[in-house]
Amino acid sequence: MIFRVLGPLALAQGQDSVVLPPSRVTTMLAALLVRSNEVVSVGALQEAIWGDEQPLAAKAALHTCAMRLRQLFVRHSIMASSIETVPGGYRFNASGQTVDLVRFREMASAAESEPQADRQLVLMEGALSLWRGPVLANVPSESLHRDAVPRLNEERLWVLERLCELKIRLGFAASAIVPLWEATRSNLGNERLTELLIEALYRTGRQPEALAEYRRVKDFLADELGVDPGPRLRQLELSILNGEGRTEPPPLAGARAVAAAPAGLVALPAIASPQGFVGRRALVDAVATRLRANAGVLVLTGLPGVGKTALARRVASLVQSDFPAGQLLIGMRDADGHPLRVAELAGQLERWPRADPTRRGLLILDDVADVQQALASAPLWTPGDAVLLTSQFGLGGVVARFGGWIERVSGLSAAEATALLGALIGAERVDAEPAAATALAELCGHLPLALRIAAARLLTRTTSLAESVTWLRENPIARLALPGDPDMALLGRLDTAVNRLEPPLVDAVLRLGAQELDPLDLSTVARRLQVAPHVAEVILDQLADASLLDEHAGKYRMLDLLRLYSRGAINGRRPIVDASTTLSASGTEF
Repeated sequence: MIFRVLGPLALAQGQDSVVLPPSRVTTMLAALLVRSNEVVSVGALQEAIWGDEQPLAAKAALHTCAMRLRQLFVRHSIMASSIETVPGGYRFNASGQTVDLVRFREMASAAESEPQADRQLVLMEGALSLWRGPVLANVPSESLHRDAVPRLNEERLWVLERLCELKIRLGFAASAIVPLWEATRSNLGNERLTELLIEALYRTGRQPEALAEYRRVKDFLADELGVDPGPRLRQLELSILNGEGRTEPPPLAGARAVAAAPAGLVALPAIASPQGFVGRRALVDAVATRLRANAGVLVLTGLPGVGKTALARRVASLVQSDFPAGQLLIGMRDADGHPLRVAELAGQLERWPRADPTRRGLLILDDVADVQQALASAPLWTPGDAVLLTSQFGLGGVVARFGGWIERVSGLSAAEATALLGALIGAERVDAEPAAATALAELCGHLPLALRIAAARLLTRTTSLAESVTWLRENPIARLALPGDPDMALLGRLDTAVNRLEPPLVDAVLRLGAQELDPLDLSTVARRLQVAPHVAEVILDQLADASLLDEHAGKYRMLDLLRLYSRGAINGRRPIVDASTTLSASGTEF
């Protein structure tokens, strides 16, 4: 049984939970839980339960509340020894396995002492995922809401601030915008949170919104407090108005600066090797060798979530000394997922603080939308630089024009997938349940994104690997997600991958995935989609180019997770148009 404090007070066991009704017993339990493992005095408990309207026999009434609380524990099969009578008051004995608040504090503390930035992110995101709404919303206690709840909310804000700062420093500013937006709206005068939101907006190319946020907090401080924004906020506004970057603080553990920026410039997010990167040694070596040899444009292509960006970062960290001008990674989509315009890309390239402009640099364009976007950006590339592109699509037209190489990135091997799990949750847990670890890796399709989501869930919940496998197997597509972070949701990534296609191709991949047709061949696809063989051939070629099918010797296969996704879409998540109509009508487009 788990006691949930970080939201309405509730008891939870497995997937079942009971929100306790408002009562004096509920208030006494809340007062003990917010000070778990501490002695809570009789006076403090009486104030929490009755406030200024205490009964004449307050001590006897408190004793009655304690007795009823123990009876509540018995009804829910909770050990009565959880609550202990001690001299001067009562104490609730708790651990991270029994009280979510204790677990939150343990994870926040572990994140602070963790030297690896990747694990810091996982721990802090896991800690924040334990929060489920307004704290103690069902507890009618004026003193708890006056004294305890604000303190708990401050603890959450501190972790959120640390997490968002880390994301911005590591180049993940887009994923920090939504939580910072919500936090600044509930904490209007918090200058540090506003500063982080402005910086995140600015780094993702949303300068007007960043300046609007500065004006909002400036007006609030003037109207409510009669003061001006602090020097850090004023300096940040000036940097944005001047089109400059903000001077970076010293990099956190796990983040390494690419090159020292000249005065007046700022190093854009460093290309650091991802913590917990596992496997793909041959592919890493091959890509590094080709970049060093200046073998033209190099493309890493594969399904979203397969680890293309992590692979590019890993390679960049290994070849850093081979590019004296420095390295730069630019995301080719804005915070809303729209392809970056050429003018926006040019602005980022102009601010690249090249350590030595006369020598080679490494430019990584991450998540290129299509061949047209890549070709439009080509005039901005500095001659002599190595260029590495990542994309869901093959970008064969780019390589055909500029020369180079295309590497298809697929899922990890079974051994690599279990090794990644061990790196994320601890090798001892994987060694203790090897069969469950193997099954979990298979459920995740050996995709790094899915494995990282599953690992984060294991770190935030008191469950075994076997229990996690049983739970995930019921609905892996929906359950491979982290609360509060849309970027860490397998369903969202697959939605993105499929919806980047033209409507006839979306319809084709969903219909093919909804059937047991592996391996797919030309005649089977033509018959299933009711199209001519030459149209079926083009469909298969385009789906393979979009990383939605694997092709070998004329046979095509679909990832099991994508097949499950397609079945869910066919069965009601998305309206499907008539395939024969759309494909026939669109035949000329293929």
